Amino acid sequence: MNPEASSLVLAALFVFFISVNVESFNVTRILNNYPDFVDFSDLLMATKIAESIASRRTITLLAVDNRPLAGIQDRDIEEVKKILSGHVVLDYYDMQKLRKLPKRTVVTTLYQTTGVAEHRQGFLNITRMAGGEFVFGSAAKDALPVAKLVRAVYAQPYNISILQVSQPIVAPGIGEVILPPPPPPYTSPPAEPPKKSSLSSSDAPATSPQSEEEVDAPVEAPVKAPAPAPIEAPVESPVESPPSPAKDETPDASDSGASRVYEDMSFVAVAFMALLF
Repeated sequence: MNPEASSLVLAALFVFFISVNVESFNVTRILNNYPDFVDFSDLLMATKIAESIASRRTITLLAVDNRPLAGIQDRDIEEVKKILSGHVVLDYYDMQKLRKLPKRTVVTTLYQTTGVAEHRQGFLNITRMAGGEFVFGSAAKDALPVAKLVRAVYAQPYNISILQVSQPIVAPGIGEVILPPPPPPYTSPPAEPPKKSSLSSSDAPATSPQSEEEVDAPVEAPVKAPAPAPIEAPVESPVESPPSPAKDETPDASDSGASRVYEDMSFVAVAFMALLF
């Protein structure tokens, strides 16, 4: 094979590989497989950003679905081009690589290569939040992280990765910044009803096993024992005065003393009467 023929073959192979590489980066064809990103794909075509992506070897595209994308669709086409250029990161980031990033990482976007970016408008901040969430925002001064990572859409390691974010990222100075919606108001959970105390299996009283017949049998009301007849109080007989002591009973000391005084007085009286008569 002569040198000219060899050069033609090498040139053909080079064009072939370039075409394969461009075909693999046909981002609009990839996005058209997802109905939620049809409007985003149309804007990439209208702004010719899809052509810029096709010429890159490694990119990460931050895609926005149809509903939140409506916030920029009515803007000037040049402003939309600047905004979407900031959604093309010039490096490969999938979920595995994101989890290995530090708390905050600054990445370069396609907008930085245009030569018109000012005050760090062509850079993005990737912030790893507590709980494993990620938020994206412009690296320009006083810019806030506004777009949450929703999910990983597509990956072809280590060439192209498509990640879905919650809303468009507008760098200050390019256009009106879109802030994230406020969080829903906090409502306290309803109070739980008091729980009934229950005995554990070890504390529960032991019961003898019952057969199915005993469980299904109707429970008879307990037979009440007849009430006892009221007890009548005994009728007390009238109190009788104690009988006088018999003559043969020995009187007590007070009775015997009184009797002796009476006998002495009787004897004196008899003696006195005898003297008179």
